[in-house]
Amino acid sequence: MNEKFHFDPETNGVYGAPQSYDYLRGLAESQEIEWCSLDLTGVMTKRVFLKRCAGALQFPAGFGGNWDALADCLEDLSWQAAGGVVVHWQNGGAFAKSLPKDFSTALAIFTDAATYWSEQARVMLVLLDENSLNGRVLPPLHSA
Repeated sequence: MNEKFHFDPETNGVYGAPQSYDYLRGLAESQEIEWCSLDLTGVMTKRVFLKRCAGALQFPAGFGGNWDALADCLEDLSWQAAGGVVVHWQNGGAFAKSLPKDFSTALAIFTDAATYWSEQARVMLVLLDENSLNGRVLPPLHSA
């Protein structure tokens, strides 16, 4: 990772996570950007996926537990740090494989949220680890 990389709303989006992300995590902390680890180990249903999202991103207690509620919360995030949020999506291979349509829907919702936050001049990146890609090819986060 290039030492000159800086989180910026222009970099918002959904990316394949780099092998080593310690630098990014430290950079997020230094820029007051929330780092959220979305660990999907064992997730095999939409309900559990949404519950893990709610926990990782600290959604309000009234989270509705459906796709619309996920989209609404991702476009609010008023309870997160002012600088923005990085979601490190990990171990999602079983979810992607068992529910490919739900996986695609979730990626679309996160992508739409990242676009929304670009328009609001706030950082939102989603980094999927290799296990979560399930054969999908996402662009790497360019740091050069």
